[in-house]
Amino acid sequence: MMNRELSLSTFEYAKKIIPGGVNSPVRAFGSVDTFPIFVQKANGAYIYDVDGNKYLDYISSWGPLIFGHNDEDIKSEFIKAIENGITYGVPSYVEVEMAQMITDAYPACEMVRMVNSGTEATMSAIRVARGYTGKKKIIKFEGCYHGHSDSLLVKSGSGTLTFNTPTSLGVPDEFIKNTVVCRYNDINSVIDAIDDDIAAVIIEPVAGNMGVVAPSENFMKELRKITRQKNIILI
Repeated sequence: MMNRELSLSTFEYAKKIIPGGVNSPVRAFGSVDTFPIFVQKANGAYIYDVDGNKYLDYISSWGPLIFGHNDEDIKSEFIKAIENGITYGVPSYVEVEMAQMITDAYPACEMVRMVNSGTEATMSAIRVARGYTGKKKIIKFEGCYHGHSDSLLVKSGSGTLTFNTPTSLGVPDEFIKNTVVCRYNDINSVIDAIDDDIAAVIIEPVAGNMGVVAPSENFMKELRKITRQKNIILI
């Protein structure tokens, strides 16, 4: 049996100073009926908790660590970058270079706006969609998670289910009425939900927040087809 006593005591301590003991609900591990591990260090494909246990890391910080932890080349470039300054509060040339690299790598991505989090990215995308279309409603899918903005904390998967709140408390009805929830992998539920006031459809192409559920055959193609036909933004 793995010893996790220090992780447990750290969690109990954290709950006294951080709401729920974690800074994102999914990190509470409640959806898998346990308490979180608290990481001490990481290297390569492995993380080590405060009790000294070693884990193969399948999370990879939710995506960014595709080269693993502590990659020497990346660490070296990071150190070079911060020697010029950590943050400026005004534009820098390197962010323009980064935007160019992204648009070069993804031709369909014509322009890039840098933000601090996935929540900010989805909020911005929805705001642009509403501004462009002049419409109010969005469609999302049950079990998919798109950050902590009010419009999207409706049937959002394990991020909120960890705290047993399938629809998060504190979200006003005014937001909920403009969020239409459809069933993932059910194109007919989308067809039935579309009306003349839908600005955008937002989706996790692979639904990571309800157990890594892949799209069924042709679901994404059909979704793209319908949104194009109806002049709805697909996010």
